[in-house]
Amino acid sequence: MKKHFLLLSTALFMLPACTAPVEKKISDEMVTTIASDFFVALETGDTTLMKSLLTEDFEMFEHDVVWNVDSLLSLMPNTLGRKWSIVDPVIQTEAGIAHIYYFNQGINPSDRSWYESMLLESTETGPKIKFMHSTKLYLK
Repeated sequence: MKKHFLLLSTALFMLPACTAPVEKKISDEMVTTIASDFFVALETGDTTLMKSLLTEDFEMFEHDVVWNVDSLLSLMPNTLGRKWSIVDPVIQTEAGIAHIYYFNQGINPSDRSWYESMLLESTETGPKIKFMHSTKLYLK
């Protein structure tokens, strides 16, 4: 009886470990690729690519505007042909989340720049951008 109790107790103790979701580590390379792809999607108007990069509850704060997936997708026709450059990225990762912040220099047009950051989270389909913050810099 003691043997069965011990076996049952051990099995019940280990059950949550077997069914718990696995937090997938996000590599620095994944973060830089996703950040780069975000701007490629804006430049080319690739809404399919953009949707694949964002969580369903994505939000972005830029100036006095709060963007979500739908409002960002509706903006994309206005960003066709623009180019950006991520400069001096700093990446921090832990378990299933990652944070990148960087200086974003506009290439086309070149008179615009921003300080930005992205928060990524691991999802069943891979890492995605959950939150982004963008502060426009006014060059003189």
